[in-house]
Order: sequence, then C-alpha cells, then structure tokens
Amino acid sequence: MIGTVVAGRYRIDAELGRGGMGIVYRAAQLPLERPVAVKVLRKELALDERARMRFEREARVASALAHPAAVTIHDFGEHEGAAFLVMELLEGATLATRIGGAPLPVAEAIELATQLAEVVAAAHAIGLVHRDLKPENVMLVEDRVRVLDFGLAFLRAPGPAGRMTREGVVVGTPEYLSPEQARGS
Repeated sequence: MIGTVVAGRYRIDAELGRGGMGIVYRAAQLPLERPVAVKVLRKELALDERARMRFEREARVASALAHPAAVTIHDFGEHEGAAFLVMELLEGATLATRIGGAPLPVAEAIELATQLAEVVAAAHAIGLVHRDLKPENVMLVEDRVRVLDFGLAFLRAPGPAGRMTREGVVVGTPEYLSPEQARGS
C-alpha cells in the first residue's frame, strides 16, 4: 500500500503498526503535505458488515470526544472497497514502551494517571466508554498522554446506535478489564 493515494488526498508513506481491525500508516494529506495517520480496515474484514460498522463507529465515537488527550479524527471514508479513517499523526512512544517492564517513578506515574483520569472523565461525561484502555493504547507526546484506538468504545445511547456488543459479552484486553467489563456490564 506504500505509495498509494487514498481517496485522492492521502499518500501512504510508511506502515506504523497493525491491530486486530486495521493497519495504521504514516501518510501525507495532499496537496498540503500535512502529516497524518491513516488507519485502513484489514482486507479480510472488508466484506464483514459488522466489522465495517465497528470501524465506522470507531471514527464516530473518537471524533465525539473533543479533548486535548484524545487523538483527533480528521476524516472517514472508503477507498477501493476498504474503509479508512484519518487522524492526527502522533510522534512519541506508547506508555507500554515507556514502562518497558520496569516501574515508573512515583511522581511520573501519578502525573500520567491524573492525565488519564481527566480524559476518561471527559469521555464518560459525554457517555463514551473506551473499553480497551491499556498502555499500548496510550501515547506519550512531550510527556502528555494521548488516548488512541477507540475500536471497542461505545457511546451510551438509547437503541442500537450506541452498543454493538450483546449484553453479557466481554470485550477488551483481559489484563486491563474493569470489574464492570469483566461482569459483562
């Protein structure tokens, strides 16, 4: 996909990472040459309507959270049958990389936990539940946390718009589930 121009305006320059739902690329928004990240739904999921709905929902719910610690979503669309979303390109390391198997200094851990609590509180204030908050989904950019990957998130809304997971089904990374998630609530 390197060198491809997605939707006539995003040139794919390099692969940044792969997840369960998609592949994230470093790209340039044309003609401005503005650096962005483009997440493309995996090819094997392109025909899976539920996966496409989850991917679109990720863009929608992430864009609903206007907070400095949440990644900014710029665009969503389809290119050659594959859904994509465009977000700001974050330069930094994940919290998982920063931890690196060793404990953080107490003052730093408190500061990062405080920043995370602030963005989680802002999300919950609009009814947004991330459901997969873990060190791999937190970037550190100039010592500030930035929350990524809203693929499992949902907006608490009446009816089918907010929730795609059946009641009682557990989603998320087991090591980081809240007690409520583990109970299927």
